[in-house]
Amino acid sequence: MSSHVESGQQPTRSVPRRAVAFGGTSKLVAHFKDGHVTKGFSRDFDPSRDSFHLIRREGEVAASQEIHLEDLKALFHVKTWGRKDKHAGLVAGFPSQKRSSKGSKATLVKTVLEFYDGEKIYGYSFDYDPNRQGFYVVPADPSDNNRTIYVVHSALVNIQFVRE
Repeated sequence: MSSHVESGQQPTRSVPRRAVAFGGTSKLVAHFKDGHVTKGFSRDFDPSRDSFHLIRREGEVAASQEIHLEDLKALFHVKTWGRKDKHAGLVAGFPSQKRSSKGSKATLVKTVLEFYDGEKIYGYSFDYDPNRQGFYVVPADPSDNNRTIYVVHSALVNIQFVRE
């Protein structure tokens, strides 16, 4: 038996390679297939699992809600809360400047997503695999309020990869 278990401490769990470690401080907005939206933080989101917990804070009280990935449309990792109408009047699409992957070895692929509810998102996918439940997209517009978006495959009606 290892010393940290003998001392009564819990063993630490390493983060799986494909997990995104949000550390509980990143702002998340969960958009569900049924149309409702929930905001909060998560310490256990891992796209290889079927569910995670979203922690919502209301004043001094924190409440945890279990979220099943299959119920989600997408999980938005946002910069700030409440910038819903920032893109009003802007033309959707890709900027004329090419977006870099900022030192990452991942290849960014122009991607157009269309959801069952009619919403379209223009972005760059970097871990698309049709055999997984979802994948990440970086918004096409660098001024977008979303840092990354985890998209659930079953919420999409169409996906297009734009090759240049």
